[in-house]
Amino acid sequence: MRNAIRVFSFLLLTAPLTGCLTGGVRPAAVAPLPSGAAALGGGLVGQTAAGKALKSDARSRAVLAEYQALQFGAAGVPVAWSTGSQSGEVVPTQLYRVGSQDCRGYSHAIDTGKGQSRELGTACRTADGNWKTVG
Repeated sequence: MRNAIRVFSFLLLTAPLTGCLTGGVRPAAVAPLPSGAAALGGGLVGQTAAGKALKSDARSRAVLAEYQALQFGAAGVPVAWSTGSQSGEVVPTQLYRVGSQDCRGYSHAIDTGKGQSRELGTACRTADGNWKTVG
């Protein structure tokens, strides 16, 4: 009988938490970009025809993927993003220094759902720690 009471008490106490585990709370459709990604501006994707053809949420995810690849990515390892029919991946190169700045090359493959492209660019970390595309 004691075990039955313990099980019932456990279930009674944990029942309100099950909504959190079953998707009861929905995340925002498009999360705001972290300050470092926002400082990247439109990134490489914002400078290309394919990038400009992306929907707003896809463009935000693409810029976030660029930031994650530049800031945290290992050389040659893709950072993928996707929203419905639009997707892509960013592949950073090895980090290198130019003067006092850290820089990286990267490629961004973009699938707009109507066509594919691969863009090449370079970004350098500014004095305030943010990345800025330079080519």
